[in-house]
Amino acid sequence: MSEQNLSPRDAVRAWREGWPVRASPQAALDLAEQAFHALWGRGHSTLGGVTLVAVSERVLQQAAKAHPHLTAVVVGPEGVRFGALAPPAVELEPGRLEESLVFLVEQWLCVLGSLTGEVLSSALGAALLGERGPAAASRTEDEQERSR
Repeated sequence: MSEQNLSPRDAVRAWREGWPVRASPQAALDLAEQAFHALWGRGHSTLGGVTLVAVSERVLQQAAKAHPHLTAVVVGPEGVRFGALAPPAVELEPGRLEESLVFLVEQWLCVLGSLTGEVLSSALGAALLGERGPAAASRTEDEQERSR
């Protein structure tokens, strides 16, 4: 499957591969905020701010049912902000924060994909993959070399 046609789960998995093996809570929040900044920018040009806020609030509300600490995340006209999640994030057991952030991004991509009839899915996946760290980029290049 090419990067342009990745499912939300595969796109998020590829994005996650760019994270440090043991990201600190603040690093994980920064990575998620950077990803949402890129996704918001791409989605805004097609859907507009009002739609993105409404969708994001709905996704966040649903995600918070499985991950209650996500209620600290703020959605506004400029996007999704994770700063208020920093204090509770340090209290979470290792991996729980990462799991919740990955879940939130994946759910957001799924809902926007459904809302747009998958028209934006490739563009959103590409925006997310543009936020991968250098570790993922080098792995991708290594994998391409091996497949030749």
